[in-house]
Amino acid sequence: MVNRPIKLSNSEPFAIGGTRMCYLHPDDQTRCIKVLRSDRTPLERRKSATGIRKFRSLRHWDDQFKEQVAYKQLITRHGASLWNHIPKFHEVVATDLGMGIVTTVFRNYDGHFPLNLDQQIPLGIDDPLRIAIDEFKQWLRSELVLTRNLLPHNIIAVRDTSDTCRLVVVDGLGNSEWIPIASWFKAVAKLKIERKISRFDERIELLKTGA
Repeated sequence: MVNRPIKLSNSEPFAIGGTRMCYLHPDDQTRCIKVLRSDRTPLERRKSATGIRKFRSLRHWDDQFKEQVAYKQLITRHGASLWNHIPKFHEVVATDLGMGIVTTVFRNYDGHFPLNLDQQIPLGIDDPLRIAIDEFKQWLRSELVLTRNLLPHNIIAVRDTSDTCRLVVVDGLGNSEWIPIASWFKAVAKLKIERKISRFDERIELLKTGA
């Protein structure tokens, strides 16, 4: 018996990013399915590229492919604590909107979806969030988890209780280097992570000041 693609087209995504949309899994509300936006497929993205970038392979423009590679590397190199700050990967499925990546979906203790840092920081940084930011940076340093740019809109602030919080990276996983030197050498990885944390701090300050 051939499994039919999961039908998502009649549902509303609960989140829309720069290249993908996130839907609640119709058979399991604790999971979400990420699919590419129709206007941000690898082919569409390459069409709008300029210069030598036009000649890069379609995989270079495919965030679904990149995330699968990133998860494979993360699972190989890190332990169970990985899922405290990254949505757990479950499987790849066929949907009527294309290939979907299934991961754990996060909710706050009150059942609402967490705000990302772009939304949360301008509202103020309370003690739980301040602690969560410090713990997140320490986790990156201790586990040497490589990500692309630590953009605030790709990081959610999950309120596990009324007085506890943790940061979770929901997009931008993996090493962005053309030649992944940081994946091969710990010393390079440490330097790379410190640079990304420094830029992350700068972005947080800009959000605090409303610049």
